[in-house]
Amino acid sequence: MGNPYSSLKIFHHKDALDALERHKHIAPFYIRLKPTNFCNHHCAYCTYGSGDTYQKTENRDSIEHRDMIPWDKLQEIIADMGAMGVKALTFSGGGEPLTYPHIREAVQQVKSHGIDLSLITNGQLLKGEIAEEFYTAKWVRISFDAPLASVYSSLRRIPKSSFQRVCENIRSFAQNKDKDCVLGVNFVISKANCDYVYEAAALLKELGADNVKFAAVVENQPHYHLDIKDKVIEQLHRAQEELSVPSGEHAFRIVNNYEYDWMDKNFTAQPFETCYTCRLVTVIAADQRVYLCHTRAYDSQAVVGDLQDQSFREMWFSEQTKKRLNALQPKRDCRNFCVYEERNLLIQSYFDTDMRHVNFI
Repeated sequence: MGNPYSSLKIFHHKDALDALERHKHIAPFYIRLKPTNFCNHHCAYCTYGSGDTYQKTENRDSIEHRDMIPWDKLQEIIADMGAMGVKALTFSGGGEPLTYPHIREAVQQVKSHGIDLSLITNGQLLKGEIAEEFYTAKWVRISFDAPLASVYSSLRRIPKSSFQRVCENIRSFAQNKDKDCVLGVNFVISKANCDYVYEAAALLKELGADNVKFAAVVENQPHYHLDIKDKVIEQLHRAQEELSVPSGEHAFRIVNNYEYDWMDKNFTAQPFETCYTCRLVTVIAADQRVYLCHTRAYDSQAVVGDLQDQSFREMWFSEQTKKRLNALQPKRDCRNFCVYEERNLLIQSYFDTDMRHVNFI
């Protein structure tokens, strides 16, 4: 089983890399689409919610939960994606994408354009006809952060009965999806659930997930993870040793991001001069604005363009957008945790190669 989270995937897109190196403005080939800000869960740590632990910025204090991309506008956006040659799309939040009233029709239109489809969801509505639409997706990832109903409901501020529903939906989806659709789980580790890491991995394996990625909650408090990191890492190592199945029909992968990202994040400056990734991956949010990345979605200083009075295609290829992307200076403008840091550094290293010595590998 390969690594679905690898930062090296960009190097399978040689044409895009060549265009970036020549400073050519091209269509993005991957879009994160947030059709609605409404959510049926109320997670304490949610980046986009009213949680207690998410990282607030001076430009993003709150998000309008009633925002939703109008259906006629979303149809226009999807048609533009097809015409522009967009290769992949993820429905995500914002809010819970499966609460969007026209989600089934939207998925069908994405498929009709031959765009690779994926979904990030809390899983509570992943059942019936909606689930069937995603059986042929490239991947579906469920946010899930406790193996016990009491802890799960406390973290998500929902009734305990929701836990069993989500578990049943995970099991059913695993049993019915196409074999090429990867069912993953994202588990965000905090002090509230740090004692249940191994137990969660065991449960998710039993439910039929293909992989589970463990990541550290991004906290404003200095040294937040110092008191818990040792026991978390011990559980992760044990889970990898005892539960991982590297290949075969029942392959199960544990992705240990926590061990490498629990440390205090650098919120002062980025270690790279250019964000190449934001030219290839972009975010369309429920407020009908396009943002530099999903880390800075809903940040007023990260707006690339507004789709309320123009099409996505018009906006993306406008001179204003080109100037906006060219003016971005990550060391100055992005004083936040960056999910694209590794791939930007890899791309920069690739471009910095001395071609006179390229054969001396």
